Amino acid sequence: MQYVHEPATRLVGIADPSPRASRAVRAGNDDRRRVTDLLQAHYVAGRLTSTELEERIERALAAQTLGDLDKLLADLPPADAWSAQQSRRDGRAEHRARRRKVGEKSFQAHATSYLLVMALLVTIWLLTTPGGYFWPVWPMLGWGFGLASHGLATRGLGRGRAAA
Repeated sequence: MQYVHEPATRLVGIADPSPRASRAVRAGNDDRRRVTDLLQAHYVAGRLTSTELEERIERALAAQTLGDLDKLLADLPPADAWSAQQSRRDGRAEHRARRRKVGEKSFQAHATSYLLVMALLVTIWLLTTPGGYFWPVWPMLGWGFGLASHGLATRGLGRGRAAA
């Protein structure tokens, strides 16, 4: 079937959230979800109490028009003003968490290889000179210092992390 003209609606079910859109337009589920997400972000930022958040979310879910949703955000700063700063903070936090996770995996690999090699050296010692001079102590100490410094750096106790 061919249409003589294009349909009048751009996207069915999604209201235009731009400021120039008529605020008397009925709100959709996506609009309500966007506002509840913003309210939760304001709560996390300390701008709303838990009681205020609950009340506003209830009103957002019951909102009929975009104007009703606007009233819920009227006394809060616009998202543009603080979302860029918040996303930078979140980006730094994610980067730190990712580095910490990689550091922990690296330390686990280092500790595992240390234990396996030391077990091999002790086995060789037991097979060659049982009861004799315990020579594996020297590789254990040497590599152990390296492992200990790696563990301290991973846990954030190293000198490079003291300011962080």
